[in-house]
Amino acid sequence: MSEALPLVFHESRIQEIKSAIENPQEIWLLHGYGSHQDDLFGFAPYLSKDYRIRSLRAPHPIGGGGFAWYELSFDFQGIRKTNEEEAQASIMRIAEGLAWHQREYPLAPRPVLFGFSQGGILANAMASLHPGLMRAVISIASYYPLEWTFLSHNRPAIPQFAAVGTEDGVVQSTLSLPSYDRAQREFGRELTVKSYPMPHTISPSCFRDVMAWLKDL
Repeated sequence: MSEALPLVFHESRIQEIKSAIENPQEIWLLHGYGSHQDDLFGFAPYLSKDYRIRSLRAPHPIGGGGFAWYELSFDFQGIRKTNEEEAQASIMRIAEGLAWHQREYPLAPRPVLFGFSQGGILANAMASLHPGLMRAVISIASYYPLEWTFLSHNRPAIPQFAAVGTEDGVVQSTLSLPSYDRAQREFGRELTVKSYPMPHTISPSCFRDVMAWLKDL
């Protein structure tokens, strides 16, 4: 008998794979700050031909129907501060779901995390902390949070695709690109980094590259 679903699936969305693959690859979607589980789920019809899709909802409501994986605040100089305790708790929540998947579907490949903005930042951290629970990570309009004090950098590297928007005014490329460069040089992360002339969004060319990268896994 299957065990109860973990908390990370609360209010989540699922799109079953359209083909008859018995143990399909799953892709877990992690939305950005102030968004919700229905946002990235719009990509599910394009992904579900080859993958089972789960779109997760962050645990912290922030008003206006939006949610966050962790609180963001700004000091008097306008410097953004991360609530690392909440970030770590969200990572543990996702890790519990990944461990459940491993027990429930022992013959299936481990899930791929697909995160946008804050969800992508969290997915990057997951790759450093729990690489054995997932197959790969896709992070769009995000950065590698190397400043988080609880990260571990001595774990095996897994494939990661990072998309950076050169016109992104929310998570600027001047933050993203140096963080990915340092993650590769100093910590041996297995990163494919590509830049696109896009704002804080997922452009068609970016999505096509994501699909091609997934096919190559």
